[in-house]
Amino acid sequence: MRFSLLRRTLFAALLTALLVACSSTSVISEWRDPGYHGAALKKILIYVAASEDATRRTAEDRLAASFPKGTQGVPSYTLFPEAKEINAQNEKAIAARLQKEGFDGALTARLASVDKENVYMPPQTYLAPTMLGPYGSFYGYGTFAYASVYTVPGYTYQESKYMIETILYQIPGGKMLWTMTTESVSPDSRQQLIKEVAGLIDGELKKQGFIAG
Repeated sequence: MRFSLLRRTLFAALLTALLVACSSTSVISEWRDPGYHGAALKKILIYVAASEDATRRTAEDRLAASFPKGTQGVPSYTLFPEAKEINAQNEKAIAARLQKEGFDGALTARLASVDKENVYMPPQTYLAPTMLGPYGSFYGYGTFAYASVYTVPGYTYQESKYMIETILYQIPGGKMLWTMTTESVSPDSRQQLIKEVAGLIDGELKKQGFIAG
């Protein structure tokens, strides 16, 4: 009975480890204007291009909240509730408003692509312990031996890769100061994707000196 329970526990632990391993976000490319030597930006507009308004608001709020004291992040939806307002035709009006309200930077983020592919995990074989004596306390911890073989069969799962492109512009003028592309592999949820990408953006902006460290 104990051995059966132990096998199920081992299998659950292995499955959890595999799922966690499949969820990660990393920087795959980054560029910074080598000629920019200005101080940290003080007020940055945050615009996240998203197909759903709720996603836009959630992501913009998350990024704004991640900025440290000394740098104010302003979600674009608080100035431009309708995302369609932010377009090339309104460029002059937007630039004038941002300059008038004291912005010195604008950060944009968008989902550049989503790639899906099937990944095969080959069978894995492990040694499972067999109890030789009491195991309910520290003193009986060593009374077991690895005598049985437990095999996790091979399987195929679908892996999703989300590419997020982020760009920082200087205001006024609209000059590109920095850009980064991240890759998120099979995030558990939209919230996790936003959290991980926002954390990387915040960290890289600090490292590059664009916001207060």
